[in-house]
Amino acid sequence: MSTVGIGLRPIAAAERSLSDLAYNQILAAVLDGGFKPGDRLIMDRLADDLEISRTPVRDALQRMQGDGLLEAAPKGYVIRTLTAEDVAAMYEARVPVESFAARIVAGIAEEARESILTALDGFAGLAEAAPSESFLTNRAFHRSIVSATRNTVLVDCFDAIWGRGLAVISFAETYRSGDNIEESDEHLRLFREVMSGDPDRAEAETIAHIRRGAASV
Repeated sequence: MSTVGIGLRPIAAAERSLSDLAYNQILAAVLDGGFKPGDRLIMDRLADDLEISRTPVRDALQRMQGDGLLEAAPKGYVIRTLTAEDVAAMYEARVPVESFAARIVAGIAEEARESILTALDGFAGLAEAAPSESFLTNRAFHRSIVSATRNTVLVDCFDAIWGRGLAVISFAETYRSGDNIEESDEHLRLFREVMSGDPDRAEAETIAHIRRGAASV
């Protein structure tokens, strides 16, 4: 059975980085509900649908396995099923990285305001957007706070956590359950606390925000 109908589109052979493009399309299909935990991904079928060779699809799937999104299975891969322990581990890892970043940024609030506000603007009109777009906007906003610290190690830690398959699956599951928190208001509240100039307030709201996110999964 073809999977084009669930949102995958053919990739032109001339496009750069076919593996990255395949990765991004399959990831979007997971976020938007085309693929769900337990679904099997067959390399040949994906390659046919995307109209590219098996090699970049294989590379994309192997990358997803490394990210923890897929598990190897006979003749392909299976999307992991999320557990309560998986969710707890991911959100617990976010707390020290993002709350520490918030403390730093509160101390340089005016210097960091423009870049973070630009990321916050991405939530405008997001209510009707696909889950994949919402995920990318959410990640970009949180990353803007961490990036404003100019601490590359913190940014690497952030990317490692948000790049895990657990982040993708939990976000997708939250949207499917209909229990997602109000994105725009929630992130505006966080923005205001980080911009308050008070490191304690910024840290406390960041931790509260992450815990509210965990409770919604």
